[in-house]
Amino acid sequence: MQLLTSTSSLGARMKLPVALALVIGVIGAILTWLYVGPLAAAGLFIPATFLGAASYFTAGGTTASLVPSIASNIWGIIGGVIALLLVGMSGGNTLLIGLYVGIMTAIVILGALVPLLSHVPGTVLGFATTAAFGLLTSAAALDFALGTGPFTVMVLSFVIGNLYGWVSSLLVGRLVGSPSSDTAAAT
Repeated sequence: MQLLTSTSSLGARMKLPVALALVIGVIGAILTWLYVGPLAAAGLFIPATFLGAASYFTAGGTTASLVPSIASNIWGIIGGVIALLLVGMSGGNTLLIGLYVGIMTAIVILGALVPLLSHVPGTVLGFATTAAFGLLTSAAALDFALGTGPFTVMVLSFVIGNLYGWVSSLLVGRLVGSPSSDTAAAT
């Protein structure tokens, strides 16, 4: 990990891990408060939001990586919803459940053949989180309601998470003295 110690616009010198910890911690605290407080009725899923930010950073942590990260997350979410639908039709047959999940995992990863969907970690994060949300909440795969629908909840949560990562990278860049949002890519 590269430690940047440039002078920021605030005149202070801050190492990259410290800036990341402060910015991501503060924004994460605010988002968590919003999700469990004022926005609780929206049913947004804070783990998916944090994973959306992680997806943004693993995609490169640059403004240019925002769109492929979100697209790959949504592609994985679609695969997760289809997997939930298939699992619901399996009649509890564990062999079918395993087969359906394996097939859908392969299909979403093959999406990486399309350049816009080439961020495989983002795809897997979207897929796995959607499947987990659906299974843990017993949500219907074809429920698209805000707060209960796996697709709707995950898309909103992941998009907010990617934006959380993007804003964090901009703020961190200012704290460490980097002129661009590409600072986070140095981690």
